[in-house]
Amino acid sequence: MGKWVITVAGVAILSVLCDIILPEGQTRKYVKTVFGVVVTLVILQPLIGLFGEGNLLFSDDRQIAVQKQYIDNAESRQQELSISQLEQTLRANGLEVANIELKNNVLTVKLHGKADGNKENLVASCAKRFFPDAVLLTVWS
Repeated sequence: MGKWVITVAGVAILSVLCDIILPEGQTRKYVKTVFGVVVTLVILQPLIGLFGEGNLLFSDDRQIAVQKQYIDNAESRQQELSISQLEQTLRANGLEVANIELKNNVLTVKLHGKADGNKENLVASCAKRFFPDAVLLTVWS
């Protein structure tokens, strides 16, 4: 309700400002007509929402869906980049990486060779740097 009142007030103020600023003539008539329609739609918005498809002027649900898609895409790209950087770091430290995978906050690092304490600590510290909240599962083959 508060958002609606602020929108009505904002459109009304904008309408009055345009009425003051615009010179007399044809353009002023058209602008007043357009603002009259916009003010009417904004005032009727709650009634249209009761009978229609919801929000006529502002579609919050669509906006949220687009933003969620954008965030999911950004998180996916960040995850891919972090996996790539982790793989490069492990290779630079002499480990043979077979595969790195992150699912449900479990980081699985598959390596070639035999496990030893130093290598395990290296993998754990590198993984913690790139995925601080993930549970590490190291597989040696």
